Amino acid sequence: MQMKEQKGNIEERVKQRTKKNQMRNAILLSAYFAIGAGMMIMTPNTMRLLKYVEKAVGPSLRLKRRVSQKYSELIAQGIFKRTRSSRGSLIELTERGRELAEEISIRDELRPEKQRKWDQKWRIIMFDVWERRRKVRDELRETLKEIGFVKVQDSAWAYPYPCEKLLIFLRIHLKLGHGVLYIVADEIEHDEKFRKHFNLPSPQ
Repeated sequence: MQMKEQKGNIEERVKQRTKKNQMRNAILLSAYFAIGAGMMIMTPNTMRLLKYVEKAVGPSLRLKRRVSQKYSELIAQGIFKRTRSSRGSLIELTERGRELAEEISIRDELRPEKQRKWDQKWRIIMFDVWERRRKVRDELRETLKEIGFVKVQDSAWAYPYPCEKLLIFLRIHLKLGHGVLYIVADEIEHDEKFRKHFNLPSPQ
C-alpha cells in the first residue's frame, strides 16, 4: 500500500511539474513574440497573454491569478524584470529570458512531424554523457520526453518519424558532439508496446 501511495505521489509531482513548464513556456513565448513585434515591455494580465496561456494549459477560473504568481516566480529566477513607467508597473524579458524563449521556440519548430503513413522504421537516439555533465544529460532526457520519445533503455530513446533536425539542434545546443548517436532501425525487438503507444500498425 505504501509503495502505491509513493508511486502516486511521484506521478502527481511529474504531472504538476509538466503543467508548470507549460505555463512558463506559454508566458515566455508570448512575451518573446511581443518583443518580435516591437513591443519591448508588456503587462502580465493583458487579454492577449491570458488567451495565449489558456490555449496552452487549458481554461481555469483562477488563470489570471496563476499567471501573476508565475510571473513573480520568473522575476525571482531572473527571467523577467519589473520596470516602472508613466503607465505603471511593467514587466520586461531579461537577456536570459530571451535566450530561454528562443530555445523553446526553436525546439517547437524542430518537433518531428507525424507522417500520414509510417515507413516502418524506428529513429533511435542514444547518448553517452559523463556524470560531471549530469545537468546536460537530464535536460536531454526531459527534451526527448517532451517531444514524445519513448525510452527503450536508460540512454536509448525511440521515435517512429524522422527527427534529424532535432538531433542537430540538440548536438549544438547541449554541446554533445559524438556523445549522441542517431540510428534508423528496421526493427526493435519486442516493440509491441511502442507501436501501441504511437498507435502504429502491426508488422505485415
